[in-house]
Amino acid sequence: MLTVIGFSSAQTPGQLLPAVLSFPLLLYFGLLVIPKRNKAILLPKQQPVKILKGQKIEKAEVTKIKNFDGNRRAFLKIIGSAGITVFLFSIFAKKAEAAFFGSNPGPGIVGIKDSTGTLINPAIKHPTDGYKINQIDDTSSATYSYFGFVNKDGAWFIMRETASGVDVGQYRYTKGTDTPGFSDGWDNKVDPTVGGYPAYNYFDVIFD
Repeated sequence: MLTVIGFSSAQTPGQLLPAVLSFPLLLYFGLLVIPKRNKAILLPKQQPVKILKGQKIEKAEVTKIKNFDGNRRAFLKIIGSAGITVFLFSIFAKKAEAAFFGSNPGPGIVGIKDSTGTLINPAIKHPTDGYKINQIDDTSSATYSYFGFVNKDGAWFIMRETASGVDVGQYRYTKGTDTPGFSDGWDNKVDPTVGGYPAYNYFDVIFD
């Protein structure tokens, strides 16, 4: 069944290869287990012996077939079925894993996809990972609202939101290191260039 499914569902040469490789084994073991009438093994039957009263039987003889093992045929069937099953499972298991878990081809590689089906690399670090909000200035009379963030190493950045005017809802950023620190950057949040920090700009420019 797996071989037939492999042939019928293959769309590329790479997908067809496992089915081609497994077909000779399937044919070989299939021929072994198919009954052959001209080579059927007749099992000996032991006929009941009637013993008359007073009759003495010296030796009971049972007809045996030379080199016959009654369990050999069953053993070959089991070995053949188990061998081809393990072989096919080793080939198709990786593809099954990829089909159910969305992984890339190859053993043990699991991918994460977004809603559009694009693969996402979870190892990519976002430039603002580890930062926590430290201070906010959103006075109602101000044109801008300021949000200060700091990480555990003392690096910081300030996000400025336009709170009023035609550009309301726009965000710009500036950042600095642990020297001289967040407090100095926050004191110069209105014009970061006074403290020697980058002027407010787009996220990709500041965190390039």
